[in-house]
Amino acid sequence: MLDEDQPEDEAYREPNDEASYVCQSCGEEIVIPIDELAGTDQEYVEDCPVCCRPHVLRVRLDHRFGPSVDARAE
Repeated sequence: MLDEDQPEDEAYREPNDEASYVCQSCGEEIVIPIDELAGTDQEYVEDCPVCCRPHVLRVRLDHRFGPSVDARAE
């Protein structure tokens, strides 16, 4: 009989294909898709879908803790 209550390996984390940041201009939380194939350290400019102001997004991928996003107004 298989033990379904076995603890999962803590070093393994399911892939997360979304992350979020708060727009510095309008205060809305913005959810962005994460492209893991683009590398573990990404930087690009994206307009806020609410107020249309551009932000420089820096996405860092950590396969243990998941993605993190830093955003600053351009």
